[in-house]
Amino acid sequence: MLWRILKKLDFKQLFGLLGLFLKNPIYALPTIFATKKCMNIAYEEYGSKHHLGNPANAFRHALWVILITKMCLKWQNNEQKAKMWAKKFTDWHEDFSPNEDLERAMDLHNNTMGLRYFEQVKDRNEAETVSYLKQKASEAVRILTVKEVKSIEDKLVYID
Repeated sequence: MLWRILKKLDFKQLFGLLGLFLKNPIYALPTIFATKKCMNIAYEEYGSKHHLGNPANAFRHALWVILITKMCLKWQNNEQKAKMWAKKFTDWHEDFSPNEDLERAMDLHNNTMGLRYFEQVKDRNEAETVSYLKQKASEAVRILTVKEVKSIEDKLVYID
C-alpha cells in the first residue's frame, strides 16, 4: 500500500513528504503505521466506499488523525506535539493531493473533527474508537458549499 502511494507522488510531492519527515523524524514510522491501519479499518468497515465524499470518507479522515496522534504518543509522550503533528501531516496531504474547494474543505474539517474527537477516545481501545467514529459518521451533515462547512462546528461533514 505504501509503495502504491509513493509511486503516485511527483518529485515535488515526494520532496515535500521527505522534508516533513526530516523535520519530524520521530513521527515518520508511527505516521506510516497509522496510515496503513486507518486504510485497513476503513476497508473493513466500509469497503471502497470510503474513497467517495460520503460519511465513510468523513469517518476515515477523523480516524486517520486519531490513529496518527495515538501512534505518535507511543513514540514520544507529548500529546500536544502529537496532535500538532497529526494536524500538520493530514492538512499537508490536502495540499499535496489537491481536490476541488468543497472536497478540500470537507477533508480539512473532518481532520479537525478527528482532533476534537481524540479527546473522547484517547483512552479507548481500537474497537471502541471505531464504534464511536461510526456513530459520528452516521450523524454527519451533508454540505453543499464551503460556507456551510465553516458553520458546522461539532459534526463530521460529507458531500454526497
